[in-house]
Amino acid sequence: MRNKQQFDDKLREEMQKRIHVDSELKEETWNKIHQNIFEAKRPSKSKKKSFVAALGTIAAAIILLTFGLMTDTGQAMIQNLKDMFVEEKQEEIEIEGQKEESNTQLETNEALRYVIYVDEDRYKMVKGEEVDRIETKEPLGDRYPDVYMEISRRENTTTEDVLQDIEQQITADGLEVVRQEHVTEPIEAEVIQGMGKETTNESGKTGHQWDTPIHRYYVTETRENQVFVIKQAYFLEAEEGHGARFHYMLESFEIVK
Repeated sequence: MRNKQQFDDKLREEMQKRIHVDSELKEETWNKIHQNIFEAKRPSKSKKKSFVAALGTIAAAIILLTFGLMTDTGQAMIQNLKDMFVEEKQEEIEIEGQKEESNTQLETNEALRYVIYVDEDRYKMVKGEEVDRIETKEPLGDRYPDVYMEISRRENTTTEDVLQDIEQQITADGLEVVRQEHVTEPIEAEVIQGMGKETTNESGKTGHQWDTPIHRYYVTETRENQVFVIKQAYFLEAEEGHGARFHYMLESFEIVK
């Protein structure tokens, strides 16, 4: 209900922008129409021209509004996201060197205006007021680090500021920044990745262990002062499993403007 209200408010705002007419011009136009229709039985040629011009102005406004709504942007304003994409898709993906079929289900967020296809056999979407989370359908157990992918949007900020905040968060989580670069796959974004520190296991082996946590963030700016953040959390042994599946799902992520 909250998302629908936000969508309706946005639609009303956009419509008002598109059909706004200067009040003086509107009054002048209607005065000319009134004079030509009601005050002159035999209008002169100049009045006829004024009348035609007034009608032309109104017709042009109607045409512009109509064709504006026929564009992709206009259609996006009046359609729910679920009406613009197919509900389910089957994708061929490669996990640990083996090809397999993945059944994906469309998930949308009307308020944030994004869509993503989720592997419905293994994951579920949990909607939140500020963050949406894709997590495993079956709990992994206490011995495993967290596994999930979160999607959120930050307002009144920049990519640079968000990256600084994430770097601080990685450190606060006890991880080290091991990667930061611009990528074009699975989406075009700035990537910053944190990884747990090396430890010594029971066998005396020092290094990154099978359960070393990995937090990978994708930061993409959609327009001025608006940034999407996608966080992937998994662990080292799951990099070719959950990590790869998150990658394929994120390829379907799309922001609908």
